[in-house]
Amino acid sequence: MNRPKNLISFAAAALLVCAFAAAASAQVASVSGKVFLKKADGTAAPLPGATVKFYRTDIKQEFEAKTDKSGRYVYAGLPFVGTFTVVVSGPGAAPTYRIGFRAANNPENDVTLEPGDGRSITLADIGTLEAMKGKSGKPVEGVNAAEAKKKADEIAAERKRVEAENAKATEINAKAPEILKAGNEAFGAKNWDLAITKYDEGIALLPDDPVFYRNKAVALFSRGRDKYNAAVRVKPNDQAGITAAREDMKGATEAAEKAVGALESKGSGGAAPAPDPSQPNKALDLLSTRAEAYRLALTTSTTIDNDAAAKAIEAYINAEPDQAKKDATQASLGDALRFAGKYDEAIAKFREALAKNPNNLDAIFGLGIALASKSGAGDSDPALVTEARDALKQFVAKAPDTNPRKQEAAGMVTYLDETVKGMAASKEAETKGNKTTRRKP
Repeated sequence: MNRPKNLISFAAAALLVCAFAAAASAQVASVSGKVFLKKADGTAAPLPGATVKFYRTDIKQEFEAKTDKSGRYVYAGLPFVGTFTVVVSGPGAAPTYRIGFRAANNPENDVTLEPGDGRSITLADIGTLEAMKGKSGKPVEGVNAAEAKKKADEIAAERKRVEAENAKATEINAKAPEILKAGNEAFGAKNWDLAITKYDEGIALLPDDPVFYRNKAVALFSRGRDKYNAAVRVKPNDQAGITAAREDMKGATEAAEKAVGALESKGSGGAAPAPDPSQPNKALDLLSTRAEAYRLALTTSTTIDNDAAAKAIEAYINAEPDQAKKDATQASLGDALRFAGKYDEAIAKFREALAKNPNNLDAIFGLGIALASKSGAGDSDPALVTEARDALKQFVAKAPDTNPRKQEAAGMVTYLDETVKGMAASKEAETKGNKTTRRKP
């Protein structure tokens, strides 16, 4: 049984300033970045000739850098210690500033300027802007009052936003581990309902984190599997129970897709999740969970996107380094291809799986159904129908009575056996008819 792992990455980390590793003995730091100018259409372009001034405020020092034609600036000798106010200005732009800048914490800094008259501002101007925060604003020498108030309001709004996000981060840091632990404990006790409820709470708190989605997927298909097995043991089958199980299976595939998608968005954004150096098996675990969710959905005849299932299972097979696990999943890929109507591809996958393990029950069953499906889709070759019947006979002989597919396979054997006999009788009648026709004078 798959069990959730106590893995979690907190979105709060994205709200904190990244620490810049530097040797304790370093005296100066290199600071660089790009300056952009916002255009009327909302896009931004690199701004050559912009000025980036560093005013040291713990002692009196000034440093300056200019952007090149690509809008990039580099200042390699900024004191490693000390606090700065940074002012950025440029042609056709309104100036902006930042207080409390430290080179040790901010090696790379990009700035986007609003359109303006190209002037700069001084430390005195900045002091005025800071003093104006929360006030109505009066004309100030060297600073346009309306622009100054707008800038002060923007700064206040940004500060409020950061404070709100940091408060949210604090809440996440406090609640998320507790929610994950409660969900995992419920899962361990097979209390699927409570586990799913807790994982949903985690998703509401961390909607971009893959772990809660992954654990919810496992809990859903575990609950669905229990419901399905119980429903098919009843004679006649409990159709309401089967329907409820299929709803869980479909929900599991959706949650598993979101888990993989969340990890992709944190990585390269490509076709597969980017590896997490701190959790090297995390990406593979998510791909495995998604493949298993689709496999169970297929085996319970749940209505899903069959092409998506085939792609998901194949993605896991390609990523899995363990050859035995790759081989075991081949039958699932065959099921996905069969449900997608790709019978020849499905048959090839089932044969490939059986070549490696002749006793693979899933592959035996899948091959029989795929052959029968192909014959029913227009290929009335008696040899095809016969092979389908024989494969399903082999499955019935080998599968334990507890296998939920055994009854279905036995019914198919009876049907295909009658089909084979009917085809043989039809061919015999046709042969006799041809002989009679030839004897006429």
